[in-house]
Amino acid sequence: MRSGNCIADENQRKEFIVQMPYRQYRVYRQNHQELADCDLPLPVQKEDWMAVWYVYGDESGKMGKDVDRTSFCGYVAHNSVWQIFCQNWNNARHKWNVPPIHMARIMNPDRKDDDWKKVKDREGNGWEKFRDLMLDDLAGLAYHTDLAAIGAAVDCAHFMKIADADPDFKKFHKNPVFAAFHTFVMDAIERTEVTDKSSTISIVIDNDREYAMKVYEQLEGLKDLALHDERFKKVRDRVQGISFVNDNHYPGVQLADMIAYESRKAMVERISNPDYISKLYDTLTFNRVNQPRYYTPEALDKLQANLKEGIANGSIKL
Repeated sequence: MRSGNCIADENQRKEFIVQMPYRQYRVYRQNHQELADCDLPLPVQKEDWMAVWYVYGDESGKMGKDVDRTSFCGYVAHNSVWQIFCQNWNNARHKWNVPPIHMARIMNPDRKDDDWKKVKDREGNGWEKFRDLMLDDLAGLAYHTDLAAIGAAVDCAHFMKIADADPDFKKFHKNPVFAAFHTFVMDAIERTEVTDKSSTISIVIDNDREYAMKVYEQLEGLKDLALHDERFKKVRDRVQGISFVNDNHYPGVQLADMIAYESRKAMVERISNPDYISKLYDTLTFNRVNQPRYYTPEALDKLQANLKEGIANGSIKL
């Protein structure tokens, strides 16, 4: 042992370090470099991981008479991961010199005179190449960070066809957006359970006036289901908050907008091309390891059959 600031008694030094919180130990070690030759590594303490999980979400294809498909998708990750991702996202936007990401505007920049129209005009004939490279770069941040895509895209027309003929289906699943949000919440919880079955979860979505209160009511509706269905107790116990934010300032919501848009687009394209997949979708879903669910007509028919079975055997109570 060296002299100076180093604790002379080896047993006293070890006891002193072990009693330290992990973060305090790291600062202590940085300020007492002379201990580097004799320190033993300490395991990460549990309290370093007992933090909130965040789920960022957004929808694509608002419900309406002209909308045949809708999606509600996003990403789930531990708060420590989001801190890294958000910084990298803003740095990337700085690099590309672009405004906050809104896929509907990026894919249709001429619809109105705003910042994305200005970017298109700035890039001129190189706009499409610039757009695709930029989006691929931003999606790569999700690919190389520990985020998992979740959510669902729903065939609205077939959903409503079933709901109009089956009152139980309509009562339980309500509408296509609720069905997608239901999947979004349940899949988010299940993904955290890979490593953590107790920490709280917070949901963050865009402060859309048309949908904000509806989403809040949907979340409370899922919690109410816990009174009759064991599967939903974890929603009541773990989802402790929901925030409605300005997506211009929240990279997680902007990323959620990307996967929601691409998922809905994939469902539409697969009508004529069942094998359709985009490079951007692959990047956003970690090569389809983590991807939203697709409630196609076949999947919705199965959902209806499962509901009928659950009601019949008493596992589902309406």
